[in-house]
Amino acid sequence: MKPLLNFFLIDDSAFDLFIYEKLLIKSGITESVRTFNSAREALKHLANHGSTLPEIIILLDLQMPDMNGFEFIDEFDLLPEAVKAQIKIFMLSSTIDTRDIEKAKASPHIIDLLPKPLEVNFLKKKLDM
Repeated sequence: MKPLLNFFLIDDSAFDLFIYEKLLIKSGITESVRTFNSAREALKHLANHGSTLPEIIILLDLQMPDMNGFEFIDEFDLLPEAVKAQIKIFMLSSTIDTRDIEKAKASPHIIDLLPKPLEVNFLKKKLDM
C-alpha cells in the first residue's frame, strides 16, 4: 500500500476548496489537506514552513483575483530549491484558452493542467496510483 499523500489546495472558491478536500479524503489517498483561498497566503506558508514540510501535492487554481496561478508559479520559482523539490503542482482550470494551456505545459513547475471540476480518479492516474 502506498503512503498517504499530503495536499495543498489553492483556490479562491470556498465551495471548490470544501468539495475537493472532501473528495480527496474520501478517495483514501490522503488524510492531510490544507486549504488556502489565496495564492499569496499559500506562498507565505511555503516560504515560512517549506523546509519543514513533507512532500506536498498542490492543486492550484488558474483563475484567481489578486494573484492568479501563473503569478503564483513565478513567485514559487523564487523559493529555495530544497523547498521546490518537495512539491508537485497540478494546475486546475476550466480554460479553453490555448495560450494558458501552452503556458502551463511549458512550465517546469507544473506537472499537468487538470480540468475543473477535479476528478479524483483522473488525478490518481496522473499520480500513478
